[in-house]
Amino acid sequence: MNIDNNQANLLMELQYNFPLTTNPFQVIADKLKMSQDYVISQTTALIDAEVIKRVGMYVNFRSKGMEGALIAASIPLENLEKFRREALHIRELTHNFVRNHPRYNVWYVLKADSKESLERRVRDLMEDVRAEDYVILFSKKNLKLAVKYDIIRGISWSKSERTPDKIPTAEELGLNMEFLKALSLPLPITERPFKHLAEKFAYTEEELVDLLQELRKKHVIKDYGATLNGDKVGINENAMLLINTENIEDSCTRIADNLHEATHVVLRESNKRWDYLCYCMLHGRDKQVIREASLNAIRITGARSYMLLYSLENLKPGIVM
Repeated sequence: MNIDNNQANLLMELQYNFPLTTNPFQVIADKLKMSQDYVISQTTALIDAEVIKRVGMYVNFRSKGMEGALIAASIPLENLEKFRREALHIRELTHNFVRNHPRYNVWYVLKADSKESLERRVRDLMEDVRAEDYVILFSKKNLKLAVKYDIIRGISWSKSERTPDKIPTAEELGLNMEFLKALSLPLPITERPFKHLAEKFAYTEEELVDLLQELRKKHVIKDYGATLNGDKVGINENAMLLINTENIEDSCTRIADNLHEATHVVLRESNKRWDYLCYCMLHGRDKQVIREASLNAIRITGARSYMLLYSLENLKPGIVM
């Protein structure tokens, strides 16, 4: 799909400035001097063309009382298709890529109710596909999640939002878990996208919007707005950057605060010896813009060493819930 200037402006607005109001598409229409019907019809068309994956928000997995980890696995090539098929049926398994590491060819994210449950699920899956070795890199602290693409510059880009150490759970907030699950679903592309959700959980639309604003401040909901399919807007490359420094937590914080090209920034802890515990993701139109961003990360942190692992194959494309 060829994207014209009006669509490009709309995509940028939907990503970066999608308003948290009862009538967000009207607000965007007024700002861009377009009609609301045009904004809604074009947003729908861009979703149908798979340029936009979804419009909505993600719920922080910590608020669901879950643990998460990045797993680096060495899976024999003859078992890779079996692993791909099994991964497609595991809802909690996401970000599943073949990457250019000399030993660990598959890198995926898994979430579970506890560390023990997570370790057990990883072990069972790895035994099933006869993985030769694997490393579990638990999420110790999530410092940034903002998957936004500057389609003009051809690079992922978003401002930093310092994430607090403690994210309140649904129980602490007095919220129904079903409500949080419903927030994870894409919003309908209508004049009043919060209407059905508000009615389902006995809120007025205004009350729901006020609650969502509060949950956003508490980092319970993240990455509000449109999520784009990078391949459809010229963002064809992604790479995982892992850094080894003297002060790993400080380095991760510096990346989250200063490297606007990073979409995910996570401080990790490992189940075995592993020196690269600061992790971030970079997306770009080509490897050159990713290399430039990674060199900036090295400068920011004074890293002793690093790994830049490009995606070779996406084993589980689609929406992350």
